[in-house]
Amino acid sequence: MMNSASHLPSRLNKMLARSLTLGTLSALGVLLGLAPNLSGQTARLFDSAAYAQSQEPTFTRYVRAAYKLEITRRPLDEEVKKLTGGNAPSNVCSNVDQVQANVRDRVREICAGFAAQRREIVYKEYKLSQEEFNSFQRQMIDPSTRSEMEAKINAELKRLGLIK
Repeated sequence: MMNSASHLPSRLNKMLARSLTLGTLSALGVLLGLAPNLSGQTARLFDSAAYAQSQEPTFTRYVRAAYKLEITRRPLDEEVKKLTGGNAPSNVCSNVDQVQANVRDRVREICAGFAAQRREIVYKEYKLSQEEFNSFQRQMIDPSTRSEMEAKINAELKRLGLIK
């Protein structure tokens, strides 16, 4: 995935910043009632991999989920860039009205699709509650805990073999 360890900090920071932004926007959507609350759904039977994953510490599941969200987000981001000719506003899913009218509906579809994938990844695949996920996201926003949290995430990504 990454060719050089020297690119790690800047690429990781970009990944974390994007994940933080998307997570924050998604959390705001849930808090504002724009996304369904999935906490009331009954649990499914686990296959062995999902069961093992659910036994991992909450922080590890958060890191795995954030990593998978970033991997999921990248091709969607590229698609939005192609549609907009590279003129997508920052936080495009919150600022869809700033996108050119001729591609606005397609960008909305991409954002809605990502929101659905986010729910699937965070709540179902990694079995994180809304509060658990948001708690880690708040630590990424808070300037007093951000650098410590980034270091912990980086160490966990390395431990998991997701980055070198």
